[in-house]
Amino acid sequence: MRFFILFFIWFLLVIFPVFGQDIDPNEVRLAIEQGVQFLKRTQKTHGNWDEHVSSGERCGSTALAILAMVSCGVPKEDPAVQRGMKYLRLFPGKEAGRNYSISLQTMAFCLVDPERDRPLIRNNVALLERNQIRGNSEHNGGWYYTPWEGNSGSSDLSNSQFSILALYEAERLGISVKTDTWSRAQRYWEQSQNPNDAWGYNPRTGGGCNDTRGSMSCAGIASLIITSGILDTGTAAVRGDKIFCFQQPNHRIAVKIKKGLSWLAANFSVSQNPHVGNWLYYYLYALERVGRMTNQRFIGQHDWYREGADKILRLRDPIDGAWRGQGTGDTSSTAFALLFLSKGRRPVLMSKVQYGETDSWNLHPNDVNKLTMFTESRWNIDLTWQIINIQAATVDHLLQSPVLYFSGDQTLLQQNDAETAGMAAKLRDYIDQGGFIIAEAQSNDKTFDRGFRELMKLVFPEPGYELELLERSHPIWTAEIPIEPEQLRPIEGINFGCRTSVVYIPPFKDLQTDQPKPSLSCLWEIARIFNRGELYPEIVQKQVDAGLGIGLNILAYATNRELKFKDQIAESVTKKVSVTDSRRGRVFLTFLDTGGAMNPAPHAPLNLLSWLETNLGLPVVRQIDAVNPAIENLYENPILFMHGRTAFQFSPEQQKNLKEHLKRGGFLFVNAICSSKVFSDSFHREMQTMFPEISFQAIPLSDPIFSDEYGGFKIKTLDVRLPEQSPGRKIVAPIRQEEPKLYGLKLEEEDRWVVVFSPYDVSCALERANSLECRGYTQDSAIQLSVNILLYALEHW
Repeated sequence: MRFFILFFIWFLLVIFPVFGQDIDPNEVRLAIEQGVQFLKRTQKTHGNWDEHVSSGERCGSTALAILAMVSCGVPKEDPAVQRGMKYLRLFPGKEAGRNYSISLQTMAFCLVDPERDRPLIRNNVALLERNQIRGNSEHNGGWYYTPWEGNSGSSDLSNSQFSILALYEAERLGISVKTDTWSRAQRYWEQSQNPNDAWGYNPRTGGGCNDTRGSMSCAGIASLIITSGILDTGTAAVRGDKIFCFQQPNHRIAVKIKKGLSWLAANFSVSQNPHVGNWLYYYLYALERVGRMTNQRFIGQHDWYREGADKILRLRDPIDGAWRGQGTGDTSSTAFALLFLSKGRRPVLMSKVQYGETDSWNLHPNDVNKLTMFTESRWNIDLTWQIINIQAATVDHLLQSPVLYFSGDQTLLQQNDAETAGMAAKLRDYIDQGGFIIAEAQSNDKTFDRGFRELMKLVFPEPGYELELLERSHPIWTAEIPIEPEQLRPIEGINFGCRTSVVYIPPFKDLQTDQPKPSLSCLWEIARIFNRGELYPEIVQKQVDAGLGIGLNILAYATNRELKFKDQIAESVTKKVSVTDSRRGRVFLTFLDTGGAMNPAPHAPLNLLSWLETNLGLPVVRQIDAVNPAIENLYENPILFMHGRTAFQFSPEQQKNLKEHLKRGGFLFVNAICSSKVFSDSFHREMQTMFPEISFQAIPLSDPIFSDEYGGFKIKTLDVRLPEQSPGRKIVAPIRQEEPKLYGLKLEEEDRWVVVFSPYDVSCALERANSLECRGYTQDSAIQLSVNILLYALEHW
């Protein structure tokens, strides 16, 4: 699908949204589980659900229930799903009944076992194409309950919507629908839009509809998005063996979609179907589709998923888990509610960043959409992406997405220095908390390039965090798809914390011709994700494949292929630190600052303290101070925390003060970021210099530090992530169970560990910073080990 409408709908994100309360992910999961169980309990002996056979519908409710269950994660091999599919296959083609049944049956065939049911899908596609209304009336291009030959030429937008959805799912499988079918459908939805920019149920002579409905307005927006995605050529094109970027989009359709969205924003509701009141669940199912297909987190001022999910959860029957009423039967109401909850909570892969006063940030509106669809096909998971306005967004908003993508041909710098500094601070906070930035200048562009480089200097003012060319050994070249040498291009990055946290693709020219090469954004724009039998010349296709491969590799590296569902991300993600917390009677940690770039995972100790407070009920100080042992008194900071990735050296004054602190009862917990050997070697050397009379020793598994003696965990083995790569293959990070590996320093006069060192990474796991190349403990194992070490330190304080 190609979303050319994005040139015009971005304005909706500039306003500041009104936020609702967080959704409890456990409540969402419970509601989904109980709703699925209700559907399973009400399935009939023959595999079907209650059908309106007397009205000519034999498969609609059954197909809808199957779509809901599978979308909620029920395995396709589940007996209930298989019985339902067996029932649907009993009614091929016209035998399925009227248009609703045929359309929903087609969608179920496409979702569950498309290879087995491909002949049935092709047959239904041909039938739906024949059933499309033709002629010169306002019904031309629509669908009705009955075939075109069997009615007087009437249509309605509800049947037309489901026909469009069925044909679209077939297209996604590579089963092409005739261009004429899509063209007629697009004209139908264009002409049936009301003067007030909404849609109703039946088209009327002269244009528009005979009424206005929220559900049908959602159908109109989504149907125009789908048809324009199939028919339009986008803002990049291929002519012969040449690629042309920055082409003009279809403004006409984009304007109609923009107006429809404006009406929906002004009339937004999750309590009723706007202008109708009834068919609430049917409307919410359509609303979810609009939010997902337009990649909008907000419709107007409303977080459509959080508000809709909150309403749906409150309407659920607490006894049997079903949803009832609102103009549809129990099966349909429950299925629509489940489809909203499951599809709307899809993980966000990345956000495309809107900046500035023009549309230069969106020169290729379909780039991120195409890359997301390609990623879905490779990872076999349903994903979504969003657009976010950098000026209006808070850090919490940014953290709803693991990756931010900047692109364009204009500078990112703001109109005044204060605004630019504010943006830089926002991005630094985002990266500090695990965010990842991808930025790309368009070919032969200097303005974006200069602006981005200047912005990164503001984001990382410390020395050592400059953009540097990424070497051929970096995982972005091989994480998923090894890139052929002739398709390589210069890519720069900033190594910060547990990984490369910024990836930048500068303008790129062909070394032989000195002509600009297409940007990755342009290559994603022309990518043909749907297989309609249209092939590019080999020289073009190789560039497109490499562009998608590089994009996928970067995303795999940035996310470690571990993504959260929407309801699992809190509305407020940033740590709310109270600077007034008294230390008296509270647990606190202090970061040992040696004066260099030694804090690549700043939130790791704070996350550890938060876990102790939430799970063990210990009062903690929700703030991490840093001390330099050369200039500050360590006595008031008994438990010190330290980590690093690079070589370092204590000054003589630092060595003296730290040694004295440890002898007087202090404790130091250290780990090597991503199991860095360079840091480990440096730390061992410094300890030997400070304590030449004592050597580091492996802490045996029998030591109390690995027991639950102090209220922690009984540890025998822990999960360790061990990245590896075979030649020519993608990087994998298998998780293996190993005995915990700790080294300690124990003073002769005291029977306690004063220094505990983990050669495996702990901090990046606590930081929740994903990286394919980071060797170390998983998050759960890092928490268990760290909790035990901290409780040990408290016991011996």
